[in-house]
Amino acid sequence: MLAVGFKKLYWLGYGILFFSLPLIAYDFEACRQKAMLSMERVGNTYGIAIKRLGDSAQDSQNNLTPSKVALFVYSPKSTPKGYKILKHDPFIGMYLLESKTELLPISLRTINKEILEDEMASILPHDGVSGKIATRMQSPINYATLNTPTFQNSLISTVCDHIYGIGIGKNEFIEKAYLDRFILSDSVHYGDIGVRVFQNSDDRVEVNLIDPFFRANPFAYGDIIMMINGEAIPNVAHFNRVVFDLKEGEIVPVRISRKGVVMELQAYVDKRRGGMLLKEDFLGRVGIEVDSNFVITRVAPYAKNGFERLKVGDKVLRVNQQAVPQGYDAIIRLLGQYPDKMQKWLISRDDFQFFINVNQKESQKTQDSLIQGLLNESNAFSL
Repeated sequence: MLAVGFKKLYWLGYGILFFSLPLIAYDFEACRQKAMLSMERVGNTYGIAIKRLGDSAQDSQNNLTPSKVALFVYSPKSTPKGYKILKHDPFIGMYLLESKTELLPISLRTINKEILEDEMASILPHDGVSGKIATRMQSPINYATLNTPTFQNSLISTVCDHIYGIGIGKNEFIEKAYLDRFILSDSVHYGDIGVRVFQNSDDRVEVNLIDPFFRANPFAYGDIIMMINGEAIPNVAHFNRVVFDLKEGEIVPVRISRKGVVMELQAYVDKRRGGMLLKEDFLGRVGIEVDSNFVITRVAPYAKNGFERLKVGDKVLRVNQQAVPQGYDAIIRLLGQYPDKMQKWLISRDDFQFFINVNQKESQKTQDSLIQGLLNESNAFSL
């Protein structure tokens, strides 16, 4: 009798244990069916209905009537074909497109700590995979991750109605706050304070590239960025988040450590002109382009302060008596030793070498004409 009772209790306990285990297999079918109501095929990927267009835009996002919508598409390697582009972020590769069909916009939710341990799925109309959140999104280019691969342009959700982001491939996804930053803003903007940084061997954020002609650039190579605009900067992701959100034209306080001495600087904020998916364009602000050999490849009509004296094909041989290195980054590093200061360039053109001063501001003495420079024996050399 005792043995029979024990056996019953054993199987009862086993059953309770079994049925109390978390559900491992995620049932995607209902979510896939629902995803089809909010997704449209765009080439080899999908566009996700993110907001209503036209008169229907005034309706509540909870309206269950399909309508023309703006489609969100993450496409960093190619431009979607055959669609009207409503907005494009060229730095990251995000698009808003006008839909061709009528769809139901999704409703995005903010991730909170209560759902961090929940099963999270990456859903497409005909596929799905589940996992859990591994890391949160820290900046517009430091994405959130799952502990499993995500599909590009997929819905990241716990259950079908609870969508917390959009998958972008690998194991990454974009959270609501950063999607809203793109979708709801009037224009695409990323702040810039004139430097690029890296996480050094001491796990600190160090300046390793300086925009040479950035307005009033106060930084030097090796500066450790400690705080920007009152926010501590423990890593590059925090640097990106804080700097990208700064507004053009602001002047913000920056605390640095330079050769062991803590200093307070004032940094001007400009808009980002290159980097991320785009080629860095440090020289575009002064109206020139160069190749990796420091040969001038373009002089824009707005070039001034000595840069307008350059011609396509000119080769820069020396900067402030320093020989020019090979490679674009190395050239920028050299120019960055003299941030926002006048520089003396030795130019080779048509079998002559001559000096010109560039980045010479209006407050400085006006430079002699190029012809005078060519005729000056101290400046001209025959090759």
